[in-house]
Amino acid sequence: MKAILVGLGGRGRYWLGQCQQQSGVEVAACVEPFAPNRQRATADHDFAADRMYDDLGQALNAVQADFVLDVTPPAIHEEIAMQTFAAGLHLLGEKPLSDDYQAARRVVEAGTQAGVSHMITQNYRFNSLPRTTRRLLTEDLIGPVGQLDVSLYVNWADSPGSHYVTEPYMFLTDMGIHHFDMMRYTLGQDPVSAHALTWNLPWGWHRGDAAQMILFRFANGTIATHRGIGCTVGHVPAGHNGEWRYEGPRGTLTWEGFDLYHTHSHRADPKIRRQVPLDDGGQGQNPVLREFVAAIEEGRTPECNAADNLKSMAMVFAAVKSAMEGREVSIAEL
Repeated sequence: MKAILVGLGGRGRYWLGQCQQQSGVEVAACVEPFAPNRQRATADHDFAADRMYDDLGQALNAVQADFVLDVTPPAIHEEIAMQTFAAGLHLLGEKPLSDDYQAARRVVEAGTQAGVSHMITQNYRFNSLPRTTRRLLTEDLIGPVGQLDVSLYVNWADSPGSHYVTEPYMFLTDMGIHHFDMMRYTLGQDPVSAHALTWNLPWGWHRGDAAQMILFRFANGTIATHRGIGCTVGHVPAGHNGEWRYEGPRGTLTWEGFDLYHTHSHRADPKIRRQVPLDDGGQGQNPVLREFVAAIEEGRTPECNAADNLKSMAMVFAAVKSAMEGREVSIAEL
């Protein structure tokens, strides 16, 4: 299956390497207007310079491909998507789907009308911790989840000048989307509202707010909170995963570091404190790319398809609206 990779910044070069390692995937062309990025891709990944193009239109006219892999900044995603769908190609897009909710809705609708596969790279949900947690919650190990609390403390996006640093609410939109998507995935529920507070710490290097406290209400009554700091210069307890705590009537599931624990402690019941073995998340090839290619070959809708991902994006934009307006925001308002 042949791909056109759009964007050769640091993340784009990562995806070039992933494609080169993926069985059944060939990168037919790369698109990148910035010459130093093209040179790095040629040097680091031995990619032919004559298969580099300045814009997607040139590449679409020059090569035969099955899908486009979009690794551009969020503000460009709609433009890339519309060109891709007009050419009748499938699209694998880096998250977030867009930096504008109405643009995200237009893109999802356009992909549906084009009848192509459109998937977003929500790679965190493919890891063993969320996969195992979802299974255990489905098996009703701790009973119905009443509350989910997530904490994230990271020294995030500290490269001066990048859009992560210069644009507003990027910690919420770029990192939050991973966690919000995992909330939906593990709980098997969709939220109905968001109430957010965001701020900056005095030493923070982001122009937009990089600290937050958010409360989500889910359709079944579950409450989920997300608190985080993206400019910590101290201890980072669990990397970008964060620490998670699911509260149920028969105990808790907790993500502690990179381990999963089941705990039940009440005077009327036998005490339980055990580390849960993690399900095999699959080794080797990139799970997102593997799922995308398999879905196309099997003629089915991929996991993390754009229509589903729009529900995770709604959590982001409801939280941003709430932070800006200082009130709880219903998802239905968007």
